Amino acid sequence: MDHGFDGKRDRWNGYNPEEYQKVIDHHHQIELAKRRLKAEKLQEESKKAVEKDKKERDDAENGEDESSSSDEDIPTTVDKEDSDEEDDDEKYAARMDMPGTKFDSKHRTTIRNLRIREDTAKYLYNLDPNSAHYDPKTRSMRDNPFKNSSREDAFYRGENVYRRTGEVSTMAHQQLFAWEAKDKGLDVHQQADPTKMELLYSDFRKKKENFKKDVKESILDKYGGLEHLDAPPAELLLAQTENYVEYSRTGHVVKGQEKAVTKSKYEEDICINNHTSVYGSYWEGGQWGYACCHSLIKMSYCTGEEGKIAARSRHAQMKAVLAEKQRTLVEMHMAKREKEESEKKKKKKSKKNKRKHSESDSEDEAARSAAKLKKAIKDEELRKLEVERVMAIDERKRPYNSMHADSGKEPTEEEIEAYHRTKTHADDPMANFINAV
Repeated sequence: MDHGFDGKRDRWNGYNPEEYQKVIDHHHQIELAKRRLKAEKLQEESKKAVEKDKKERDDAENGEDESSSSDEDIPTTVDKEDSDEEDDDEKYAARMDMPGTKFDSKHRTTIRNLRIREDTAKYLYNLDPNSAHYDPKTRSMRDNPFKNSSREDAFYRGENVYRRTGEVSTMAHQQLFAWEAKDKGLDVHQQADPTKMELLYSDFRKKKENFKKDVKESILDKYGGLEHLDAPPAELLLAQTENYVEYSRTGHVVKGQEKAVTKSKYEEDICINNHTSVYGSYWEGGQWGYACCHSLIKMSYCTGEEGKIAARSRHAQMKAVLAEKQRTLVEMHMAKREKEESEKKKKKKSKKNKRKHSESDSEDEAARSAAKLKKAIKDEELRKLEVERVMAIDERKRPYNSMHADSGKEPTEEEIEAYHRTKTHADDPMANFINAV
């Protein structure tokens, strides 16, 4: 896509609003889970209230009345749901409080502090004044504070370590590629057009890898030594491996994991109609068949060795018929020689006839071409004089279509030769001398 200055820097350029539906669905599921938990909690509280009322009943006659009243009290707990909805946000807001963050339930904002107060400050890792420099304004320590110490289990190695991890090295290589491409005349920028930058860089890497591969193959083809590169790994050379696999007497895996075999989604190794092989295990004359009986008909019944004998006899008959139709190599060679000799005789006769006519016609053709060239040179000089005359006239007084050609026909060879002979070259040192003469 061809974007302008603002289009390349638009953070929402190419954004699909339908992708935000996932976020909406996620929050909807969270709300449903909150309601379900709250309903379960209210149900448990109502059960506890009913059990407490049952224990306090002393009079059996008033039990049914009290139980009915307790049943009527259950919806009152459910009615509390509406009143508790206002405090629900503050409950979850209290749970969202984390070390290093401050959540404001009224404004729905999270304020991030620069450092968690429970953690040790970076400048207290190593109290040596000659250790890594600490910048108090940005609270950053780029160098490793344990660089000169003997601690190998240092949990903090400085912020420069992160500059060499992740995609930092890839971005550095892309920036270097952009600079080199800019020097060679290619308009590419990493920040202004990152998509174009990524595509060009990936294409460059592929071409570079293919070039290295071609060079390697050419060296191996010229000098050899491929057997040393394709050497098996050390564990196979020593006939040892750490992968333990135990098999049973039937060949099945009892313990361990055997190498997985790629399976097809279709049914395999299923033999039908008394066949001992599947259809497609035999090939003959551009057709598939069964290897057990050499039958080329699918879903046919297997005939075994008798079918193979019948197939061989059929092949013999077909070869005999083809041998009768085809000529021998000697006959084909003799026919080819006769054809070549006849063609040579025809060529010799045509050459003799051409020589007789060419000698007489060549002189006449040369004279005609010289006359045409002389006439074309004269016409070219007249044309140049006419052009000079028209150019000397004022533009407003020139005749209509005076600058256009007389006709749209293609110039002949004589006219082209005359133009080149009469053309004055500006770089020719003798041009002024000729004009002066």
